[in-house]
Amino acid sequence: MIDWTKTNITKAVIDLQSFYSFINANKYNASLKTDRNGQIQKEIFEMGNSLVFVVRYNESGNIKRVEMQVSLHKYFAEGFNYSDFQFKDLFNSIASICMIYEINPIKAVLLNLEAGFNVTPPIRTDTFLNGLYCFKTVPFTEMKNKFRFKVGIEATLCDYVIKCYNKRSQLQNTILLKKEILRYEIHFNVMRKVNDCSIYCLADLLDHTKVYKLSKLILSTLEDLVYFEPQLQKQPLSTPDKKLIIQWKNPKEIATLMKTNSQRYRRQRRRFKELSSQIDTSTLNQIKKAIHIKEKELLQLNCETIKQAKFFLSNYKK
Repeated sequence: MIDWTKTNITKAVIDLQSFYSFINANKYNASLKTDRNGQIQKEIFEMGNSLVFVVRYNESGNIKRVEMQVSLHKYFAEGFNYSDFQFKDLFNSIASICMIYEINPIKAVLLNLEAGFNVTPPIRTDTFLNGLYCFKTVPFTEMKNKFRFKVGIEATLCDYVIKCYNKRSQLQNTILLKKEILRYEIHFNVMRKVNDCSIYCLADLLDHTKVYKLSKLILSTLEDLVYFEPQLQKQPLSTPDKKLIIQWKNPKEIATLMKTNSQRYRRQRRRFKELSSQIDTSTLNQIKKAIHIKEKELLQLNCETIKQAKFFLSNYKK
């Protein structure tokens, strides 16, 4: 479930110079950014399997801050994150990184975080994405990515970004997946909601109760997705509801309504969601069920892993 994280580890390493020497000697690749005067602003060290350390400098040329950016899923699965990633795998990733690079997870402050679920949709992923209009009142737009082709869609809010994309399309140039995989995730660029789950540092991701709270937060966002269900057109509806369905079949009309009459939009959206929820076999309902099942699988309570995590953290102090 937990995937990409950005962490401030400046106070989490024992000695900055020793840490710098170690990552410099063991890097896979390195690059740097300078200002107009040629002064180094930051160095980027790629360690492999998505693990990156960013060393930032002050005007005097001394180390100001060290950040760690890593997909904990890719780190565990050697570069890929299309498979299942259970709580025990999360523990193994964090423990491995902390032991190899001598990082105190209690002092490693989380700055950003991505978490979500991979499921197999009942229809083609792209077909589902085309029918996904908005999250609450925020319309979905094409997802920003490093590829030159469309992968998925996203809805950007103040504290976080809802992402929904085709994992098979994303990986088409590197690996051929046998089945369709829909990825639903949230990128938290402001940690307020994550902090509400009592998650502040890397060590908190090893607390099953806290991660469970975060997973419930992600699941709750599914209820605010607005999706056009084709089966609605075949349902016995009243004349006003038929007109509503015809109007909501056109995403451009909905986008215009959102801008010109937000009150009417909310009223129509509420009725539209009521009609959609009545179809148990609707695509969105099937995907919601699949994500809920996947959440239970990934966060299955493993007493042995919880014991190992507690023992691991007992070796560190605040």
